[in-house]
Amino acid sequence: MTNVEQLRAAMLKGVHERATTDTFDLHGALRAMLAPLGFTPEDCGGTIRFDKCDPLMPSNLRLGGAAALALVQQSVIAAKLWRMRGGLGQDIHVDLGQAIRRLAPASELKWETLNGYPADVADRTIFSYLGFYPTKDGRHILPANIYPGLKTRMLAVLDCADNPKALGRAIARYTADELEALGEQHGIVFAKVRTVDEFVATEVFEYLASRPLIEIEKVGDSAPEPLPSFGTHPLSGVRALGMGHVIAGAGIGRSLASLGADCLNVWRVMEWEQDTLLATANVGVRSTRLHVKSEDGQRQLHALLRDADVFYANRRPGLLAELGVDLKAATAVRPGLIHVTVSTHGEDGPWKSRVGFDQVAGTVTGMVAAEGTLAAPRLPPTSIINDYLVAWLGATGAMAALARRAVEGGSYRVHVSLTRAAMWAVTLGLFDPRYVESAVRSGGEHTLIDPQLFTSLTPLGIYQGVTENVTLSRTPHHYMNVLSPRGADQPVWLPRPKQVNTAEFIKLFR
Repeated sequence: MTNVEQLRAAMLKGVHERATTDTFDLHGALRAMLAPLGFTPEDCGGTIRFDKCDPLMPSNLRLGGAAALALVQQSVIAAKLWRMRGGLGQDIHVDLGQAIRRLAPASELKWETLNGYPADVADRTIFSYLGFYPTKDGRHILPANIYPGLKTRMLAVLDCADNPKALGRAIARYTADELEALGEQHGIVFAKVRTVDEFVATEVFEYLASRPLIEIEKVGDSAPEPLPSFGTHPLSGVRALGMGHVIAGAGIGRSLASLGADCLNVWRVMEWEQDTLLATANVGVRSTRLHVKSEDGQRQLHALLRDADVFYANRRPGLLAELGVDLKAATAVRPGLIHVTVSTHGEDGPWKSRVGFDQVAGTVTGMVAAEGTLAAPRLPPTSIINDYLVAWLGATGAMAALARRAVEGGSYRVHVSLTRAAMWAVTLGLFDPRYVESAVRSGGEHTLIDPQLFTSLTPLGIYQGVTENVTLSRTPHHYMNVLSPRGADQPVWLPRPKQVNTAEFIKLFR
């Protein structure tokens, strides 16, 4: 069987042969995830332990396992980088009952707070755009236009008022396919609810199934760049420049920062972001603003890029090229760069120009129909399915490329897509709803527990947040900069760690 045929069979098996026990080989699944990247679980140099079992919430999806696998895969490669720097091997531990809450901590409105209160949403009507609306042909559509510009364009295209009833009436005038075509034409979000069977018959499935979960490609030659020798974490001394937003892109920076990297995210001068997303996905990342289309902004952006090791972004198709930081332009400025991007449906292929968010990937691949039914689709209890999965996969790809660059040199393209991640999650298998109902009430191995939390004084107030909720025994995750107001930091890099001159240090105390 070809890779495409294998993936199709795995997705169909996952949805049609529902599990009625909690038996699942997480260690085998981890080994299968690491193999295409050239790593094994043994690369961590220690033991790996998974606690608890799905289902942990009233969901047919294997949410805890998906989160735990992505977190541990990332941790194995981080541990390998630490060993490449001369560090010792370390043990990795994750509790699925906590990992599932790391998947979407903001959804419960209590784990991430500033001065005791969760971040608010400026426009509460956006929640209605994360619902499923019936269409003219009896299908359902997700109009996830959750940013002001997207919402304005959608209301103009549909010629309707800004309320759920008016939106429902407007959507009902079109078929689901017509709305997806309108979305592609106008750069707005409309996603048709499909079953897994319907999705695996599409051209976009064929395209994405031919791609690995994490795409890593050497795109240029340059001298090897060994990892920095000094520092306390696997990525100490590594610099990551971002243009991330929402969660899938911004979360790449958070992951890299938690492992020691100096991460600086660049926002455009007039750009806007949801406060709830800033308070979850931008933890650990410094934040600056640049007028990136101006001559001075381009100069500053390229100056930062020349001293960066990693660039990461999740932007609409074509924007990075407009800003002069697409793969070709960025690696010309900085040979040896690891260029990481996130898309909804792939950088190429039949849906490359369609924009979307986390829930869009779950909608088109059949996840929400499998969570409910085609006639009554349903998001999982976490609401978010793929965003943090993609962020962790993107950071994993960046670290795998850093390991290669240390030995053979070169510039690297790394790419992950929300829809490809959703396809992988379906291959982990789904549960029979009757089993879910009994298991989540049984306690024991199916017990949901509070996530690991931390607090820190930040310029925005006292921040409480969730840790990465996976444990590295020798290099615990840590955030040098916990939470910056957006755009508050200067567009400069922090000094890299240096070897301590012991003789000079002793003199200070004489």
